[in-house]
Amino acid sequence: MEQERISIVVTGDICTYGVLEEELLAGRGQSFIAPVAPLFRAADLVIGNLELPLCRRESPIAKCGPHFRASPDVALPLKQLGFDGFTLCNNHIMDHGVRGLRETLQALDDAGLPHCGAGLTHEDACGPASFTLKGHRIAVFNFGEGEFAQAQENGPGAARLDPFWPEHRIQQARGEFDLVIVVLHVGNEYQPVPSPVTVSFCRQMAAAGADAVIAHHAHIPQCTEVFEGTPICFCTGNFLFGPEDKEYDKIVEIETGWYAVTAVELTFSEHRAKLQLHPFRQARDLTLELLSDSAREACDEYLTRTAGIVAGPVEHRRFWEQEARDLFRGFATRLPDLAANLNSVDPQIVQRTARGLYNTFRCDAHRASRQTGFRLMVENRLDDDHEAQQELAHLRELVRRWILD
Repeated sequence: MEQERISIVVTGDICTYGVLEEELLAGRGQSFIAPVAPLFRAADLVIGNLELPLCRRESPIAKCGPHFRASPDVALPLKQLGFDGFTLCNNHIMDHGVRGLRETLQALDDAGLPHCGAGLTHEDACGPASFTLKGHRIAVFNFGEGEFAQAQENGPGAARLDPFWPEHRIQQARGEFDLVIVVLHVGNEYQPVPSPVTVSFCRQMAAAGADAVIAHHAHIPQCTEVFEGTPICFCTGNFLFGPEDKEYDKIVEIETGWYAVTAVELTFSEHRAKLQLHPFRQARDLTLELLSDSAREACDEYLTRTAGIVAGPVEHRRFWEQEARDLFRGFATRLPDLAANLNSVDPQIVQRTARGLYNTFRCDAHRASRQTGFRLMVENRLDDDHEAQQELAHLRELVRRWILD
């Protein structure tokens, strides 16, 4: 790439249900992103992750977790906010089945919003959204763990993060595009330190030829690094996500990172790539706000400390094992009930339990936490690492300050 600078902004999860949908359809969406608007206007390209289908009718699939949906009419207001395209590979894009996916693709096409990461065939889902910026061709790919949204065989759904498709497509694109951006939907929710599995996925995409790798899904911002010259963000956190005002305090307390927001700015010039995180927070009314000085200090300390943990393989493994202990305990205490449910005479209970267990083992993030927990049990190391536990508590407190100070 020559001297000319290209700026690309990538955001995390956008889930426009409830009050967010109402405000967007009423034309008041700009007030929700006011602090981010200058960043959007200055960028050559803005990409968001659309974390729900845009469809008019409910047709919920059998899955774990909630089913989200918004009107297809939301697509144009999202474009008016400044978004130029969307990634669709996530665990909610198939919440309302093939019908919901088809309506989503049509709504985005009608609004003139390129998209990637989900399609009516898996081959289409693995294709890039392409853009031309200042004479340069840009490819944006999107893959993920997807859970119940993942395409099976070559059927409809989200692009699988498997051993073949992502790296193959990235390598193909290197001969066709000047820049290749890879966006992943991966990770263990609400954990300050990304797991070795998440880190490995991101670095694999960089090694395959991506010029930058951006991840989301964990609902908490995570650190960044430069891996062999390629900038990586392990999680952006959410961008615009419910729920309603009455849930705010409970979610801040239980799921610390939910309302901590970053927008990732990538700049490319003279064969150099630079990544900068722009931190914000979602207020009680779900609008985005700039951080106070004390909140910014907490944010900076949090990102610095977590980056230091990931940079050292021994420390990283140690902190991940403590996160895995915490995740595994909840699973282990439920095992007797799960076993009983599988033998229930009620087929609905059997099916619901089977879906949960199936998802535990099919999703890389969930499987890694269970596998690590069992390994620690076998090694008689399931007792807490108190020093790591205290540091993780401190990191969560820093995120709480990011949101509330």
